[in-house]
Amino acid sequence: MRLLNKTGFLGMMVALLITLSACGNSSSAGGEGDGSNYPEKEIKIVVPFAAGGAATTTARLIAQNMEEHVGQEIVVENREGGGGTAGQQAVASAEPNGYTLLLATNSVITNPIFSKTGYTHEDFAPIGQVVSDASYLYIPEDAPYDDYESFVSYAKENPGEVTIGTSGAQASDTFAAKDLIEAEGLDAQTVPYDGAARAVSSAAGGHDDAAMSSFSETEGQVQEGNLKPVLIFSEDSSEEYPDIPTTADIGYEEITDESWRGLVAPEGTDEEILNYLTDALEKAFNEEDFQKAMENQGMVTRFRNGEELTELMNKQYEQYNGE
Repeated sequence: MRLLNKTGFLGMMVALLITLSACGNSSSAGGEGDGSNYPEKEIKIVVPFAAGGAATTTARLIAQNMEEHVGQEIVVENREGGGGTAGQQAVASAEPNGYTLLLATNSVITNPIFSKTGYTHEDFAPIGQVVSDASYLYIPEDAPYDDYESFVSYAKENPGEVTIGTSGAQASDTFAAKDLIEAEGLDAQTVPYDGAARAVSSAAGGHDDAAMSSFSETEGQVQEGNLKPVLIFSEDSSEEYPDIPTTADIGYEEITDESWRGLVAPEGTDEEILNYLTDALEKAFNEEDFQKAMENQGMVTRFRNGEELTELMNKQYEQYNGE
């Protein structure tokens, strides 16, 4: 009887050790990065630009509206430098555990193409898009042309004299404007400025014959009667200006330009975590408070999930990279 009790005791100890070992393995499998217990702590969104801009505003609104859906605090950190490369590099190199995210824009694609970086757009896993600003071609209200067709005729009658202001030498709107000039066979030039605001001001002041810009960045000049849109660089009609043609309407459906903002994570982030964040982002996007706040900022909202944003990023990479 004493022998049986001793044997039973040893068996129980072995069973206990096996159980504890299994629990240990389970705890290891459920650690950071695999999604089983995510999220367990604060999440950070890195904005790779200076505070105060549209990217920061977008990130803060996302954070405010996502927190209740993830049950954790979401903080926004501005890490500017190198036209966005400093913050983008930091997130590309971060641990892919879902706790460090990037407020991404088109620059996450163009920076690696035109600058020396240690990452490409493929080093990020898209979560979702919330802002979509298609570019428009704006002309001065007092110009000797009053729509897209007459602008093209004027440019053909004045070879070498017409200029189109854009937001930067490596900006996507510059590539779109150059594609349009080539498609129309015009002898015209793009004039890159340091930001869309300066391009808009130049055209409004009559220093350029047209400007490329988005609705949110130009509507003030339109309301003051200085500029008016004559073409949208999109396959879809403008909700704000439904009477103007799209590039698809004039036969150039391949010439589009969309400035977007959204969230991405470091490549290698667990698929379960990505799906969780996409779901939380979409819920935040659909909040009335979020939509109202974005509208007040003049931002055009559009939701794309991670898969759809991946398709857009790859398409823009081919466009900017000349493939």
